[in-house]
Amino acid sequence: MRVHKLPSSECAFALLKAPSGTRKEARLELLYQFEAVLPQSIDDVQVVFTKPFDGQVVACACDLETVQSFRAKAEELIPDSFPEWVGNKIYKTHGQQLNLLTGSMRPISALNRNQATAKLVCFAAILALFAVISGAHRRINQVESKHTEVSDQIASQFDTVLPRITGANTQPDAIRFATLLNQARATRTGTVQLVQHDLVKDLADIFAQWPTPIDIQVRSFTMGSESVRVDLFVHDNETAAQVIEQLGDLEGWSIKSREMRPSSGKVDLSMRFTRRDIGAQSS
Repeated sequence: MRVHKLPSSECAFALLKAPSGTRKEARLELLYQFEAVLPQSIDDVQVVFTKPFDGQVVACACDLETVQSFRAKAEELIPDSFPEWVGNKIYKTHGQQLNLLTGSMRPISALNRNQATAKLVCFAAILALFAVISGAHRRINQVESKHTEVSDQIASQFDTVLPRITGANTQPDAIRFATLLNQARATRTGTVQLVQHDLVKDLADIFAQWPTPIDIQVRSFTMGSESVRVDLFVHDNETAAQVIEQLGDLEGWSIKSREMRPSSGKVDLSMRFTRRDIGAQSS
């Protein structure tokens, strides 16, 4: 640290009564006392005080231009001694406290360090903000990707279940699927009479006896003119056996084939149903 000692002849000194207030109030009290004995305006000088001792405070003042000239040369500027009426003994214990390069007269090096620290903090804050924005952007991309994946899965399910229809007035798949379910319910209650079996009636048969109490994850329904294929996930072989047992009693349908494949803590279950002929049903 660069410390410069200023000749005491370039400074003004005073022994003041220790203030009764604290911090800002104490400094104002000392300034009022010092101003009363200064030979020039207190606004034209840099003023510093020692800490109180024996009920007293040493005040030191130096011309602003003089102090300004040392801001780029030193990091501390202190008087080299006290006047005889103040005492060298007091200087030895309190002289180092009278650093004139404080407050608005801080050394240029200290200001540069503060500016560098402020820039570093600002840069760190920008990096942190960038990290937050990047994380949010990745999260948005993940959500959008998941939404696209789900939308594709829904579209795939519609393609599997719904009959192929094209034309300018074709309704969206979601509306067509809801319509099919409504027609299926109507078919089961007999309010709509269908001459031939169709996909809607087949769906109604399955949904009417679906084993709802069992935890099932359906992968797909594949509907043919005379057969239905169901692919699903269950937790274990015991649950798969329950599903097979309940769906084995579907009215008008027989299990033609079934396949269970353990996979990553679950069981893939595939079943193909075929329509029973009228003779077999009546027997």
